[in-house]
Amino acid sequence: MARQQATQHHPLPVRSIAPFDDAPGVWLRCALHTHTTNSDGWLPPAMLRRYHAVAGYDVLAITDHDQFTAPPDGPDDLLLIGGAELSLRAPASCGPLHVLAIGVTGMPEATREMSLTEAARTIRAAGGLPFVAHPVWSGLRTEELDDFSGVAGIEIFNAGCEVEQGRGHANAHWDIWLAKGHRLGGIATDDLHTPGFESFLGWTMVHAREKSRVAVLEALSQGRYYASAGPRILGLASDGERLTLRTTPVQSIACLAQAPHGTQINAGRMHPTVHAERRRTPDDQIREGATDGDLLTGATFTWLPGARFLRLVLTDPAGRMAWSNPIWAPVISTKEKSPAAAASSFGTKLFARATPPPGHAERNEASRGEAGPRERTTPWRGDPFGTRRAGSSTSSG
Repeated sequence: MARQQATQHHPLPVRSIAPFDDAPGVWLRCALHTHTTNSDGWLPPAMLRRYHAVAGYDVLAITDHDQFTAPPDGPDDLLLIGGAELSLRAPASCGPLHVLAIGVTGMPEATREMSLTEAARTIRAAGGLPFVAHPVWSGLRTEELDDFSGVAGIEIFNAGCEVEQGRGHANAHWDIWLAKGHRLGGIATDDLHTPGFESFLGWTMVHAREKSRVAVLEALSQGRYYASAGPRILGLASDGERLTLRTTPVQSIACLAQAPHGTQINAGRMHPTVHAERRRTPDDQIREGATDGDLLTGATFTWLPGARFLRLVLTDPAGRMAWSNPIWAPVISTKEKSPAAAASSFGTKLFARATPPPGHAERNEASRGEAGPRERTTPWRGDPFGTRRAGSSTSSG
């Protein structure tokens, strides 16, 4: 009886979240940013196709710079969906603003002086979906892009930019744009130019109703995918108050809302857990990651009112990551609050045990003058778990 209970531990809540729901379909590993000798890549189109087919990819988009490369035929079942990478000029920094045109059937009618929204319209008119490429490598300022009308998402990870300069991650840009209400998905890509240099380090897992160009674009437009550089997300569900995740073994799982709100579980006995619950081990004896060397295969995070969105970031022992798409508040929580009350209660509950450094309240009152008292809704740096007792002589910066 004990063995039977151990094999049935922690079933997912009933409300699964797309793309991990019960919708029929197939998972497809997609390379959505690649280049051939038609622009600045090292492989001709037919060889690029063969290269990805042998590596186990299901879908390939050839996105040569400012030109459309016709999908080459090949002796494999790799699906090619067409693409291009448009070169625009950033409106404020005046540097490069590159936009992927994924799934187009011909070259979009775009010019370098177009705005992002104008380029997005031309890409959609050509049958594709627009994604902003490598925003960190491009040096984009988050404030110079404030209209994402028609844009499907951004590259959250670009392997070529990471290997070349260490500028492949766009977590901060994504968080800022999401916090402003821009509903952008996140894809991971190789941006493959040089075989063996940035090969097969980032991909997008798409759950499509079938293996076809139309179905892949439909899934991308609906956010039915996640980005990965290694870990796999196996299940994601909510019961209205808690978010439950299952994954391949990882070192840490972060659940992030608009900054500064969020929490993270780290495997290892020295890492406490705040507003999150580790899975029990298959033998139901202890929690996962309770000792050094153990790994995590999932977690449950408490839903806290006030979050506009939640997104999950997984990191495995090798440092490879995976990113869920943002889950917007109406999908998770069934409770309604006024925006002011929700924002206040979210920060207060998330760090409910945090205590201020000595004299901090008095200094705040003096600096506010007649503004009146204000509720503290963010953590105290250096003491997120409230371990510092009142009257302590230590303070954080």
